Amino acid sequence: MSQRTGVLAARMWLLMLLDASERIGIAPLSAQRLHRLVYLANAMAPVYDLLTPDGYLLKYKRGPFFSEVQWDMDRLCAQGLAAASNFKTQRDGLGWWFEADYNLTPVGMKAVDRALELSEMEKKAIFLREVVRAFASVIKDEAVKEEQDDMVLMDVSYDRADDESPIDFHTASHNLTVLAADEIARQVGNEETASRRQTVHVYLRYLDRVWDIRRERAGA
Repeated sequence: MSQRTGVLAARMWLLMLLDASERIGIAPLSAQRLHRLVYLANAMAPVYDLLTPDGYLLKYKRGPFFSEVQWDMDRLCAQGLAAASNFKTQRDGLGWWFEADYNLTPVGMKAVDRALELSEMEKKAIFLREVVRAFASVIKDEAVKEEQDDMVLMDVSYDRADDESPIDFHTASHNLTVLAADEIARQVGNEETASRRQTVHVYLRYLDRVWDIRRERAGA
């Protein structure tokens, strides 16, 4: 794959993720939620036999952040395929950071529709919609959505890594997220294998439950 082809594929992955968010009804996506959904999708891509677009990042205390994803998101906005709103900078105990809300534009929607005419793109879109649907299904209260997004940090690959250390789930056989999701889905369903859709949904429910338990313990 050429560098240009890789860039285009990565940006289409983002556009289809925004499209899924529009379809499921959780758009626009905050920058935090965008990067956390990208993380989940990248980590779980092998469940649908898809290659991980970006399987390497450093663990930040604030949560998953992909510098190349942000660069691509900015380019998509400049091209009119996506739009950013409510941009602001903030400072907390971890330092300065920015926030913005992203959504797909009508031009971006047309680009996604054209891409979906290709079978390989359609397969990716189906997967991304399922990840977003599973994520949306465990959101209990949009009023505290930023806090609820922390359930993504319960992912086994992210949770086990030390701060500022690398997380590498590019190789499916060493992808702890996929291995854990497969095992949890099998146990829940009492079956030898679970469907791809079941695996995604069961794992997101598991992350949400772990997050609830940790919050309860922290408040005790």
